[in-house]
Amino acid sequence: MGLCWMYWGLEENVVGGCEVSEFAAVVTDIREESRRDGRQRWQIALDHTEFDEGDTGVLEAMSRSGARLTVPVLAVEADAEGEVWHVVEKPLAAGTEVTGKVTAKRV
Repeated sequence: MGLCWMYWGLEENVVGGCEVSEFAAVVTDIREESRRDGRQRWQIALDHTEFDEGDTGVLEAMSRSGARLTVPVLAVEADAEGEVWHVVEKPLAAGTEVTGKVTAKRV
């Protein structure tokens, strides 16, 4: 896999070293993955995803106050039932509309 970097600006994303795949989705479920040293990690399921296992990227959403949230996707995993879970450190509630951006594809 090549080296990818991303800069999140106010108006646009500037990406170097890789293609960005972008898609719209809605959070359908969330569960706590782990809690270590006071830090929580969450697993988020979406109604649609273009992430594959091993990919990384971001989920973007708007908060109730109108602030733009950027949540890094640290890992993507599928469970025994085939549900795809996006591992993050910031929870997003079920029903939240997101824009997913895959910035590093597994090779």
